[in-house]
Amino acid sequence: MKEKTTEDKKILKKQRIRTYFLEAAGEIILKEGVESVTVRKVADIAGYSYATIYNYFTDLNQLLWEVKKLMINDIVEALYKKMAGTAKDVDGIKKSFKMYVEYFLENPNVFKFFYFHHLGKPAEETGENEEDPDFDAMWKETFKELVISGKIRAEDIEVLARTLIYAVHGLITLYFSEDVDYKGEDVYCELDKVIEYILGGE
Repeated sequence: MKEKTTEDKKILKKQRIRTYFLEAAGEIILKEGVESVTVRKVADIAGYSYATIYNYFTDLNQLLWEVKKLMINDIVEALYKKMAGTAKDVDGIKKSFKMYVEYFLENPNVFKFFYFHHLGKPAEETGENEEDPDFDAMWKETFKELVISGKIRAEDIEVLARTLIYAVHGLITLYFSEDVDYKGEDVYCELDKVIEYILGGE
């Protein structure tokens, strides 16, 4: 095995410290909400001085952008594992969206961070095709099976996926609204109806 050079060790150390900051920010978001994230609080949890953060992130916005990407990647990976073996028909789509909804009902601070907290794209994200972190790719992939079965047309995948996502986010928002008496079972019932309406029943 090739021995790590001094430069390799420096890179690994930098990656490790960067991860500490990302994990600390994610922990605060999960427990307290993004409004509670400050550079000092993140640094305290990570075990470093607040000034050290600026050696790894240009500002708090970039830190939160990176946290959002990591969180979405982790959630997508977990959902893929849960969806393994789930039929890719309309009933399977219902089950997949139910898992998605369940996560956010159990983690309201994450939902609010993803969809109600505006993040500007950091200057470092210079790629022309760099997209905001989201779940679109996962849902488009899931819908491809419906194309194969002849349930929907390939050219309709994007609009159907986005329509469903917007509807689902509306249901979750209603659930969290203090003005509406909306229970978890109400969300799942309405979710099934929306999917059947948009995709059609079996």
